[in-house]
Amino acid sequence: MRWLKAILLIIFFGLGIIFIIQNLEFFNQTAQFEFNLYFIHFISIPLKFYILLILSFFLGSIFGMFYTFKGWLKKRRELKSKDKEIKRLKEELDSLRNLPLTGEKVEGT
Repeated sequence: MRWLKAILLIIFFGLGIIFIIQNLEFFNQTAQFEFNLYFIHFISIPLKFYILLILSFFLGSIFGMFYTFKGWLKKRRELKSKDKEIKRLKEELDSLRNLPLTGEKVEGT
């Protein structure tokens, strides 16, 4: 299975490199963004498309990691609370096991 993943990863990167080489002219073009409101006007510096592509990928990865990290922290807190509850219930069970057996009838059963 590890070999299959490695082969697929090599194929994926190879196709990516071929795509970039075939579209090199497009990636070297520049773009300039304009943000225009009534009270503010902003024009970005000219950026090449490959920089925009890398920046978009990087920002998407960062946001994805934060989103995943948020869920991971939530699950970690849940796990800690469940572990505490399990520990409390085990202690309660051990204390009930150590009670002496008597012939008295316990009410409620």
